[in-house]
Amino acid sequence: MQETTTFKSLVSLGEHLLTSVEFEKELSRISTHITVFTGAERCSVFMYEKEYDELWTIVSTGIEKIHVSSEKGIVGYVFRTKESMIENNVNKNHYFLSDVDKKSGYETHNIIACPIYNLKREIIGVLELLNKKDGFNEKDLDYLNLFANYLGSIIELAPHYIQEQ
Repeated sequence: MQETTTFKSLVSLGEHLLTSVEFEKELSRISTHITVFTGAERCSVFMYEKEYDELWTIVSTGIEKIHVSSEKGIVGYVFRTKESMIENNVNKNHYFLSDVDKKSGYETHNIIACPIYNLKREIIGVLELLNKKDGFNEKDLDYLNLFANYLGSIIELAPHYIQEQ
């Protein structure tokens, strides 16, 4: 039953995003949806900017835009390797980029991140969640990967769909 409700809410969210004139502003709904569903505190959607070889957030809960080299941090690792990651103790992970925590004053304990692909299966970004009370698990990862695939399609289709409105 919960999976059916989750699927319906994903479809509804996608429809809403595609019909919104303020697409980037409406992306905050993604953050709210996924943090409520998983129990995470924060959500960030990083997009890849080839010109600068960096990842930057189009959505980031509780913090201003973040710019990270595609060579740094867990988000950079996920982008480069195209492998999802669960890290329930970031202080033991040498990829963890503590600079963002230092600048923001926020303390990250655990992270789950997965690649976002376009329709050609090219990686275009990374979806990342922070700080779930009891840590992230494989069920969270399955959902995050499903959501990231859906999100990638919406991000790619939105400019075409909005122009036709």
